[in-house]
Amino acid sequence: MSNHMSPTVNEMSQDATGTGESRPLTTEPGKPQYSLIEFVEDMDRYCPGGYHPLKIGDVLADGRYRLVDKLGYGGYSTVWLARDIREARYVAVKVITADGSSCSPEANLMDFLGKLPSTSGAEIIPPLLDEFWVTGPNGQHKCNVTHPARMSLLAAREDSIFHLFPPKVAHSIIAQLIRGVAFLHSNNIVHADLHLGNILVQFFESIDCFSTSELYEEFGEPESEPVVRRDGKPLSDGVPDHAFTSGWYGVSGDELTHGNESIYLSDFGESFNPHTTPRYSSNTLPHLQPPEARFSDGPLSFSSDIWTLACTIWEIFGQRPLFEIFPASADHVTAAQVEALGILPTEWWKKWEKRNQWFNEEGEFGGTARGPDNVCWTWDLRFEFSIQKPRAEAGLEIPTEEERAVFEAMLRSMLKFRPEERATASEVLNSEWMKGWGQPALEESWTHDSSAQDSG
Repeated sequence: MSNHMSPTVNEMSQDATGTGESRPLTTEPGKPQYSLIEFVEDMDRYCPGGYHPLKIGDVLADGRYRLVDKLGYGGYSTVWLARDIREARYVAVKVITADGSSCSPEANLMDFLGKLPSTSGAEIIPPLLDEFWVTGPNGQHKCNVTHPARMSLLAAREDSIFHLFPPKVAHSIIAQLIRGVAFLHSNNIVHADLHLGNILVQFFESIDCFSTSELYEEFGEPESEPVVRRDGKPLSDGVPDHAFTSGWYGVSGDELTHGNESIYLSDFGESFNPHTTPRYSSNTLPHLQPPEARFSDGPLSFSSDIWTLACTIWEIFGQRPLFEIFPASADHVTAAQVEALGILPTEWWKKWEKRNQWFNEEGEFGGTARGPDNVCWTWDLRFEFSIQKPRAEAGLEIPTEEERAVFEAMLRSMLKFRPEERATASEVLNSEWMKGWGQPALEESWTHDSSAQDSG
C-alpha cells in the first residue's frame, strides 16, 4: 500500500505540515546540479546554509527521536514523522535550513502562545513539545517538535472528488479558525500567512499505539528515489543519497466527518506583533494578499489578517478561491478584487496604472484584459459558481437565503478595502453567522467527538 499523495496535492508541498513558506529562496539562480525528482524539496538546496540531509532511521537529539517517515517540506524546512522514544509517542520534527535557523522566531512565538492561559481559540495552536539544534555538513539547524497532523486542508480538498468539504464540517472548521485568529489577535499576534496549506487536520485517533511496522501496515511504507547529479559525478558533501517523498496519513475532504475535523493552525514563520515590529509587505500567497500591501505606505496590522482570513473562509466554504487568478499577477488580483467588491479608494485607484485595461474611470468593467469571455465576475457570480452550483452538483446542502445573507455580511465586513473599516476578529467572532451556524456546528462536533471517545 502506498502512502503517497497525488501530484495535485504535493505541488505546494503542504500536506500534514504547513511548511509551504511563501518567502523567496536565497540560493542564487543557476542550472540545477541534480536530476529532477517530483514532489520532493529542491536537491540543490542541500548546500551550505540549506537543508540538513536526513533519512528514515536517523536518530536526533541524543537518540530521543527516530525518523520513521517524511511529512513534507517547504522552502526553509523539511518535516519528519518521528518516534519519541522517551515518551512513546509520534511527533512531527521540523528541521529548518541553516540560513533560516538564525532568523526563525517561530519556536519562540509558539512557546509564548503555549504559556498563555488556555482560552477560547487556543486549542488550534499546536503546542511546542521540544526544540533542539543539530549540526551537519550544511551548518547548524534549529528543530521544532510538535504533534503530528493528518494532512492540510489544501491536501484534503484537492484529493476530494468535488473539491468541497461537507457543509457542517466546513462550518466547524471556519468557526475554529475564527476563534484561533481571535485568540492570536487578542495576544497582539498577526499570523500573516493564513491559507489552506497552513491549516492542518488533527488525528482523530491517536497513532501512538502503533509500532513502526504497524504504522507502515496501516498507512504504507516510506518511498524514496536515488539522488543523481546531472553530470554523473559523485554527490556533493551534504547531499542525501536518496530523496523521500511525503507520506499520506489523511483522507479526502469529502470523507471528513463531523466530529473528526479538529484543526491546528501552523507555520508562524511570518507572524509578528504590529505594536513592536512594523511590517510593510505581505509574503502570503498573491491572491490572498490584502490590497493595502500593494497600495498603502502604512504598516500592515491585524486588519491585514482579517482580509486574508475572509479569503480563506471562502475557500473552505466553497470550491474555488474568491480571487482565483492564473497567473496571479498583482494587476490581475486587483482587477478581480474590483470586479467582486467595487472600485478602489480614490487614492489607490489613481495609483493603479493599469486600471484602464479592465475598467473605465468610474470603475465600470469594459477593458479587454480579461480575455475572450469578457465577463465581469461579480460577487454574485463568484458565489454561484464557487459555492451554490458546485454544492448542488455534489449533492450537498446549499446555503439557505438566511445563511447566505449573514455569511455574505460577515465576509463583506472583513473585505472592506480600507483596513480601518474592516471588522475586528472579535466582531467576526460575534457575527450572526458565527452565532447561528459556525459555533453551533463546532459545539455539535465536540459532542460527536466526546461520544466517540466514551464509546471507545
